[in-house]
Amino acid sequence: MKLEPGGRYGAFLDPPELIEFINHVRDNERALTTTHPILCIKANQREWLNNYLATKQQLTSYDSLLRLLQRFCDHHSFSRQRPTKNKVKQADLAEVQSHFTAEFHREYIAYARSACSTLMKLAYIMICRRATFGQYEAEAPKSCHSLRMTAVLMVRADSTKLLILFIMKGVPGVRIDSGELSMFPPGHHYAVQERAWKQDKRVWATYLRDVLGEAVEEPSVVLLDNFESHVSGESYNINEEVRAHLCLLPPNATSVSQPLDVGVIGAV
Repeated sequence: MKLEPGGRYGAFLDPPELIEFINHVRDNERALTTTHPILCIKANQREWLNNYLATKQQLTSYDSLLRLLQRFCDHHSFSRQRPTKNKVKQADLAEVQSHFTAEFHREYIAYARSACSTLMKLAYIMICRRATFGQYEAEAPKSCHSLRMTAVLMVRADSTKLLILFIMKGVPGVRIDSGELSMFPPGHHYAVQERAWKQDKRVWATYLRDVLGEAVEEPSVVLLDNFESHVSGESYNINEEVRAHLCLLPPNATSVSQPLDVGVIGAV
């Protein structure tokens, strides 16, 4: 669709149709490339395609179309895919999800919604500290990614949210300088470990006792993935102490079994 008056073709004629086509390609376990949407556009949006190419130089028109499609895919969170033997098919994932859902409701039907919780993790990278070099301001190389952080959030089935655990990259045992970030949310929990990507056994044990343990008011069930720290003997013992039963999600099925897991990675 061209912006009037003047302007460029900034959007496709029928974006929902293109999105549906891309989802269809991915559901059929085919590696998504820009060739697939181009074929769809040629078949269904020929007039738009001809008008778009007419606004470009002949030698660069195809490259311009490719870049437009890449921006479209990025805007709608379509990642580039490559075929792999280890990828689980969508049909198999749907079957795993259906079986797990039926088993969960059968086994935990007596639990109230307030007693069912799921663990979610949101990882992100803070903006790098900036330093002045001569006349220019730039990112300090040694401090880049130094404020990497993961937020661990547990949510109950009745939408109640427990306190957040913020895991920061650093040296364990040191104090967190709140001056580094002026907007540390008060009232939540903070921990430091060498890798901020996922909580280690020490941090996980602290979370179970200080966050989950303080929030459990009745026998509960907790859904979480099978990280090493989650399935350790210490983890099971602590959950038993706080009257919480661990229910592990099916392996290699996080995309259909967990609401949010490392959903955002980037500067904020």
